[in-house]
Amino acid sequence: MSKSKKQQQLFKIILTAVLIGMNLVLERIVPSYKIWSQDISFGFIAVAFAAAFLGLPYAAAVAGVGDLLGSLLFPFGTYFPGFTLTNCVYGIILAIFLYKKASWFKVILCVILNKLVCSLFLNTLWISILYRGGIDAFPLVFTGRLVGTGISAAVELIILMIVFSRESHIRKLLEKNLKKII
Repeated sequence: MSKSKKQQQLFKIILTAVLIGMNLVLERIVPSYKIWSQDISFGFIAVAFAAAFLGLPYAAAVAGVGDLLGSLLFPFGTYFPGFTLTNCVYGIILAIFLYKKASWFKVILCVILNKLVCSLFLNTLWISILYRGGIDAFPLVFTGRLVGTGISAAVELIILMIVFSRESHIRKLLEKNLKKII
């Protein structure tokens, strides 16, 4: 059964909305684990799903809109657009490496790049500016975030390898079922 382009686009938009909801639940409702100065939550799974199966604009939308709605609906602090920007960049990096065929090497590279750019650079910059007295506090905040970022990278890497690498049976099953719909 062949689907028209409009039906395929509509399905992608609906799936994106569902993934934004999943991101909200996994980021804001399901308990996260605090390690040093970093929370480990599982909202990245929804963003990775969008990145792997829908592509770059959808992954950026799930990450960015999910963060914006989460900040508005379940706030834990003042909203700052820098964190939303970081989430969009995170979704973009995931899509660049995970869309279509993601090898183990691409998954590892993706996690390393995301943790360096998003967690250690951008989020540390925003935290320094917002809470620690400006850019001068960046080195102090950076060193305090190293251990938590390393642990969160390990957790993320394991989950992404199991679910989204090209060799994963879960990914093959998801692709098979999505091909029937899209």
